[in-house]
Amino acid sequence: MALKINTKFKLILGLGNKDIKSAPDMALLYANAGVRFFDASPEVLPEISRALVKAGYDLNDFILCASVPSLGDIHGRKANISPVVCSGCMLCAKDCPEQAVLFDKKAGKCSVDMKKCIGCGICKKTTNCYAIHFEYGNHELKRLEELVQSGFKLDMTEFHASVSDKKQILKDFKDILSVFKGDVSVCINRKQFPLDDVVKLLVELKKMHKLENPEAEFYVQADGASMNGGAEDEDSTLECILFARELAPYGFNLIISGGTNINTPKMLKDAEIEAIEEPIIAYGTYARKIISNTKKDVALLRAKELFAITEGENVLDPDDVLNSLTVEV
Repeated sequence: MALKINTKFKLILGLGNKDIKSAPDMALLYANAGVRFFDASPEVLPEISRALVKAGYDLNDFILCASVPSLGDIHGRKANISPVVCSGCMLCAKDCPEQAVLFDKKAGKCSVDMKKCIGCGICKKTTNCYAIHFEYGNHELKRLEELVQSGFKLDMTEFHASVSDKKQILKDFKDILSVFKGDVSVCINRKQFPLDDVVKLLVELKKMHKLENPEAEFYVQADGASMNGGAEDEDSTLECILFARELAPYGFNLIISGGTNINTPKMLKDAEIEAIEEPIIAYGTYARKIISNTKKDVALLRAKELFAITEGENVLDPDDVLNSLTVEV
């Protein structure tokens, strides 16, 4: 039976986030706010599931999606800090949105908590530090296979395909289809290929999926500046909306992601993409940012307001909403 998505709000808990505590806690908070569509690493999904059941929720009311990267995709990378080169300045720790940089006072050096790092690259971008480098992997496929074999209620798999190697993309996607029989979403951006080539690739992936899973649905997540939603400006979300507009005529089921923030629902509506009647918006960095380092009641209010704005429900006065969603840094 194909998945029927009846929500406009998708919460991305971070493919790279392997922190067993923070991801389930965040999922539960957003579940309390009304969210029913969660995307996370195959390793973390069982913990999210247990947290929801423990809180009294029925898992049949939720869409649980496992993320798997193609080798070389930004979502499958981790930052690493060389202890030899690191000066201990702590600038990277200050800028990390996931608090994944640790500081050893005795050694005077920084290191990375691999369970929390999501590979966003902000540490390198803001500091241009020579001590920071990145390691890539696609180990999630094995985790996905283990998850499926365990009998876990998995509704969708998301394949991150923003790499420039088409052969690698096709190989990795074929491997996913051999493991998971169900709805898939392909997350891709415009940086690696010209639009015509992107469309041809997506059509080929859709055909592959249809052959393996004729009853399942195929989605495309139009990505922009990955993990850049925390910027909270219009530029960071414009890229993915324009990409979605380019893809809309080809009839793909579309999800909007990459730089999504408080501006996205209105900008998406203003874009008047006729082929997208009920657009799904995937929030990641921004959704995590607005509830971090704040009291639970305030965090829940912010989550509820973002959910209401996305679903088109009645909310407080717009100025009050924007003020409450503002995060002090």
